Amino acid sequence: METVSTIQFILDEVNSVLKGCCNREYEFFVSLLKRESRFFFAGEGRSGLVAKMIAMRLMHSGKTVFVIGETTTPAIGVDDVLIILSGSGQTPMIKQIGQSASSTGALVCVVTTNTKVKHFTWCSAILHVPAATKYRLEGEPSTIQPLGNQFDQAAHLLLDAAIIDSLSKNQTNDSLKKQHANLE
Repeated sequence: METVSTIQFILDEVNSVLKGCCNREYEFFVSLLKRESRFFFAGEGRSGLVAKMIAMRLMHSGKTVFVIGETTTPAIGVDDVLIILSGSGQTPMIKQIGQSASSTGALVCVVTTNTKVKHFTWCSAILHVPAATKYRLEGEPSTIQPLGNQFDQAAHLLLDAAIIDSLSKNQTNDSLKKQHANLE
């Protein structure tokens, strides 16, 4: 496959996935990001790396943000928001983290391909990303990409867009840059 056509094919795939996202779920997610809450992020593997990228960008917007598993992450509690990225929504560690957070009164939002997650008692909300996972389950879109690439790429773009939509009018590149790391 030619490089340019491969890139275009991937762009077309991700575009199709993003067009399939539910506007109501997206708007709810944006409203979560506007809250004056502490935000916690969790994910395993590449989805965990996407979670860290989104956590960093949300921190740049002035929010108090933590990543589960880091040594400086405090206890989660009432009025906090946990955002979990999991293509399958079934990763044992992720389910355990979601259950624990919910038991403290935190709101748990799962970004996933698996709409069944919304029926879990610990799940407060989902942001469904209709992408392929490594499991290639029935109903998932086709992809030329391996494993969960399509989900991770689409989730990254979707969540970055949600942060942009959550910013107030006076939050500009210059104001966000003031939150950017400066100990380089």
